Amino acid sequence: MSYWEEVEHYTDLAPIWMAHPLVRAAINTRVGGEASVWPVEALRRALGPRAPLAETLSIGCGIGSLERSLIDEGVVQRITAVDLSAPALDEARAQAGDRPVEYLLTDARQYLREHRQTFDAIFFHQSLHHFDALDDLMELLRDALQPGGLLYVDEYTGPSRDEWHWWRLVIPNLAYRLLPFGTRRARIVRAPINHEDPTEALRSSEIIRAIEKHFVITHRRDYGGNLLSVVYPNMKGGPAATPGVSRLIVFEDWLLRLGAPSFYTVIHAEARS
Repeated sequence: MSYWEEVEHYTDLAPIWMAHPLVRAAINTRVGGEASVWPVEALRRALGPRAPLAETLSIGCGIGSLERSLIDEGVVQRITAVDLSAPALDEARAQAGDRPVEYLLTDARQYLREHRQTFDAIFFHQSLHHFDALDDLMELLRDALQPGGLLYVDEYTGPSRDEWHWWRLVIPNLAYRLLPFGTRRARIVRAPINHEDPTEALRSSEIIRAIEKHFVITHRRDYGGNLLSVVYPNMKGGPAATPGVSRLIVFEDWLLRLGAPSFYTVIHAEARS
């Protein structure tokens, strides 16, 4: 059985650092300009009168949280969603209720080959970093979109799993040591690699380059994770973590202002001619 055949691996698919209220407010502000505006709502605002989009596709949908949000926020009229995990799709169908979503157990690349110039928008939410052969995938995405169609990506674009050299952990460990002692759980911060899932961060550092090669990026909002995604899993939970989280947000804002590459980003793009 593959890692993603177990539904419990989807239930906490959003990285745990994103779930902290202070972090979520910081992410929302970095993406949409307001602490209370989630990225999907920010997308609807950016689309303006184009929303709701009619023919849309979600790739690597898991248990379907993105599709439910896209419909509930009025971003799409209906959506097809594909994944390779039957248990995850069963859960997605159960949670979708009467929303206009069609869930399909199929290979994304093959599905794209069979649907040229079909979609007004294609969505990835924390699934693109599980793909390899990104140039080939981007060509398929470009060809599957209608002229002027939208590619929406909310993704981890930080170091790939084989790029976590020791020097990448120097700043996270320094930041960790500057946190209040009572918030620290582990002795040191280690590379954030999920060894149970061989597809995790497979070619993540190549995502932006691949998008730029085949699409015109019309909107990009980096939202960090340089420190938070690496350090937070090593911290104690509960109210005691709040002072440390606040400090990490300040540290990360400072790094981003200095030009440090963001590990997570939201991108809207249109296909190149």
